[in-house]
Amino acid sequence: MESTPRRNLREEQKSLTHRRLLDAAVTVFAEKPFLDARMEDIAQAAGVTRATVYAHFPGKAEIVDALVERVYDLMEEAYADLTALPRWTRAGIRTWLDGAEARWREVAPIRRVANAASPAALRSLGDGRVQYIKAHERYVGMLVGQPGRWQGVPPAEARQRALMAVLQTESFFSAWIAVGWPLDTADPLHLLADSLCHLLAPALENDSALD
Repeated sequence: MESTPRRNLREEQKSLTHRRLLDAAVTVFAEKPFLDARMEDIAQAAGVTRATVYAHFPGKAEIVDALVERVYDLMEEAYADLTALPRWTRAGIRTWLDGAEARWREVAPIRRVANAASPAALRSLGDGRVQYIKAHERYVGMLVGQPGRWQGVPPAEARQRALMAVLQTESFFSAWIAVGWPLDTADPLHLLADSLCHLLAPALENDSALD
């Protein structure tokens, strides 16, 4: 009867250590070129032994893979929040974007170091493409997963609209937050909400209809 709680605790501790190592890797890769960084540096930044690092990752290339997957996971959490909204309205999407911005700010430093390290990590373009497509297929699947929202819309059109909304959101946040593109508008998310509402229009409900 007690083995399950112990096992769950061990799994939780393992997950926390895994996350701690990834956070440490972001710090190290931000300070040193990928080829110069050592597993010992990551261990020191995480406050663990080198053996602990190797117990989670065979090498630096696998750490980069895990960082890329972490980016995709955080983005998936953002789209899960959008999917979880009972209704899609302009006001709801605008509010969702505030939370999405916070997630992208968490993603930005991970993405910068992962992008810089990926060529040196010898990740093949084919593998990276497959990982990218699988992640974005998940996002699109989530956004079109409630057929009631897309009544009367051909499935192919619904999927393309969802994909375009995902790509619009991702490219805007990447330019604004990750790259640091200067914007002079008082509320950049207001205009992004306009764009998303246009793309998701067949699945939107009128805000006034809910009053």
